[in-house]
Order: sequence, then C-alpha cells, then structure tokens
Amino acid sequence: MDNPTTLLVAIMFVTILAMAIGNILMTCAEIAGGLRRPMPERIQLSWIFLMLFALLSLFWETTSLLDVDKWLFVEFLYVIAGPMVLLFASSVIIAPLHDEQSGESHSHFIELSGRFFFMLALHEVWILGLDYWYATLSTISIINAAMLCLFLVLAISSSLRVHAIGVSLTWAGYIVALVLRTLETTGAQ
Repeated sequence: MDNPTTLLVAIMFVTILAMAIGNILMTCAEIAGGLRRPMPERIQLSWIFLMLFALLSLFWETTSLLDVDKWLFVEFLYVIAGPMVLLFASSVIIAPLHDEQSGESHSHFIELSGRFFFMLALHEVWILGLDYWYATLSTISIINAAMLCLFLVLAISSSLRVHAIGVSLTWAGYIVALVLRTLETTGAQ
C-alpha cells in the first residue's frame, strides 16, 4: 500500500464504522447495567446484537480497501456510503422508547422498523454494487440479494412473527456468508 489516498479512505471507513460500533456498545453497556428502562423488545435486542456483528464483520473487511491502487472521488463516496448507512441504521435501532411508561416496546419497534430495514436494504444494495464494481460476484452475492429481499419485506411488515422469523433468517445468512468468506480466504492462501 504505497498510495496515501488508500490510507485516507481506510481511515475514513474505519472512523465511521467505529462510531457505529460505539453507538451499539454504549447501548449494550446501558442494557447490561440496567440503565435502559424499559428493556427493548427481544426482537429489537436481537437486531442490536446483529448490528454489532455486522459492523465488526465489515470492520474486518477493511483490509480489502488496501488492495485498491487508485481512487477516484466517486469511488471514495460510494465506498464510505456503506458504513454511513450502517451508522444511521445503528442510531435507529437503538433509539430510546418514546413513552417509557407505556411498556409498549413492540409497537415502538414496529414504528422504527420501516426506517431501519430500509437502511439495511440500502446496505445490501451497496454490497452488491461493490461486488459488481470490483467484479467479485460470488455465492455470497446471492445471499446478499436474498437479504435485500428479506429486508424489504421486513420494512413493510408490522407483524412481530414475521420480524422474529426475519431476525433468525438474517443471523443464518450472516453466519453462512461468514463461513463462505472464511473458506474463500483460506482457499486463496
């Protein structure tokens, strides 16, 4: 990595991811310390932990930025758009309850879910765009396309049952993608 622009892009990418990770970690600390009243809906809590997993996974992928020899401003904007969308999504999913006395955490989750899942769908479009741009379409791209469809369904659904199934499918998709990515990496070495 002799290109200083690559280092600057990687620093910006990591900084935005670190802010999103910090959002999630502070929320987890509040939950663990009992400072967050009332407790988020279990589905919302699952998404909070899933966001942390997704952010850490993307943070790990930062090393692939170091392979780019020359950057254009448009590429830079596109590359940092993904972490920015996840930063916004992390802020939405950890939003405090509007009326803490009502105890209606499931209605609050449904209220914020449209924005949250739309942002996750945008993130999947971003990933697919990167795969296409850098000619790295693979089996993982099929998983990302399926996740895009799932997030669009979740964005319009108001059923907690559908959201419970959605979080389970997303965990499965992320784990399968992680295993495939690990196999690709170890196979390339």
